[in-house]
Amino acid sequence: MALPRLPRWSAIALLLGAVMFGLGSSDLVYAQAGHVSRGNGCRRVVALTFDDGPNPPYTEQVVDILRRNGARATFFVEGQAAADHPDAVKLLRDAGMAIGSHSYAHSEDLPATQATDFRYDLGRAEAVLEGILGHKPQLYRAPFGKTSATMLDELRNAGYTSIGWDVDSTDWRETSPDEIAGRVLLEAHAGAIVLLHDGALGQDNSDRSGTVEALPAIVAGLRERGYELVTVPDILDPKVCSASLR
Repeated sequence: MALPRLPRWSAIALLLGAVMFGLGSSDLVYAQAGHVSRGNGCRRVVALTFDDGPNPPYTEQVVDILRRNGARATFFVEGQAAADHPDAVKLLRDAGMAIGSHSYAHSEDLPATQATDFRYDLGRAEAVLEGILGHKPQLYRAPFGKTSATMLDELRNAGYTSIGWDVDSTDWRETSPDEIAGRVLLEAHAGAIVLLHDGALGQDNSDRSGTVEALPAIVAGLRERGYELVTVPDILDPKVCSASLR
């Protein structure tokens, strides 16, 4: 599914989108800048996203839970980790998950780099993912969620949409599975983009057992509240809202 080229929307189109899709003024600012932190709120849909993988065995365990529950999610993978675990990336693709770039090696210095340096990191990750998947990703999530005007310009020029989140599970802290699930269920809303992790801050084989243990309760709880679990491309697709308004 092709993603909408958000930075090219006119001001009028953005205002109409705010009315039709439930976006607030802050979301319009992000959309105009080429960065999106929440999806269309016209339907009860939520996008679970997982960062910093692939990270065996946790990536595989997350995919297994999602598959068994008929749920889809989006994985923002690091180029270096993908190069080390190409079969895990192929598993994501074959399971119907959406895949985006999360830089090459999760450097926290990217917002301070020059355009040429960021372009190099972006291209390095892109080459790895394209070599595994057969196509380049269209989604990008910055390490630690930190972007800059330079990064957004380069992403836009390269055909990416920058993706943030508006619900943080805090699974990157020393939180229990119950706390992780409870926070997601408490803050979930129509159009939410939820931050979770199958890896951890660029460290290979980081322990994500807490996230894995929390995931069944998250999926079941969201379903009980009437939410459908979709990918980021799905939650950003304006056609979804257009169809629901007919």
